[in-house]
Amino acid sequence: MKTRKNVKGFTLVELIVVIAIIGVLAAILVPSMLGYVKKSKVASANTEAKTFYNAVATALTEWDSTGESCSNCTDTALGSIANTSSVTMATAIADYADLSKLGTSGGAAATITNMACECVGIKHGKYAGGYPKALDNTQSTTAADASAACALAK
Repeated sequence: MKTRKNVKGFTLVELIVVIAIIGVLAAILVPSMLGYVKKSKVASANTEAKTFYNAVATALTEWDSTGESCSNCTDTALGSIANTSSVTMATAIADYADLSKLGTSGGAAATITNMACECVGIKHGKYAGGYPKALDNTQSTTAADASAACALAK
């Protein structure tokens, strides 16, 4: 029987060892990567809530400079953040915050008391964010809607 001296390639054992090493690395890295993804989505939601908070504060400042009052503003969802007699507040807030990225699954809520924004909650898909108190991973996924996120952010 003749044997080849210049055989090139990998043996079956070498391939199996490499696949086993890749499998072990994947088993270790995938769960931690999923945790990092969740943390980044929560941080993103908290950042969006801060942006919305700043937009509400700016709109309230402008609203106040025109001599209007917002004595009836309460914790409301986006689209109805306004003095009960006018939707000018919602329009002013929309001018300062690009909330189109919230999409149909998202929403925002703010608590406004005495012409001051106390807190903001944002719900975007599965994750919620808040400001001034940022939500953590557990709070972010348990908040049912933007109003609940706002309550947690106080």
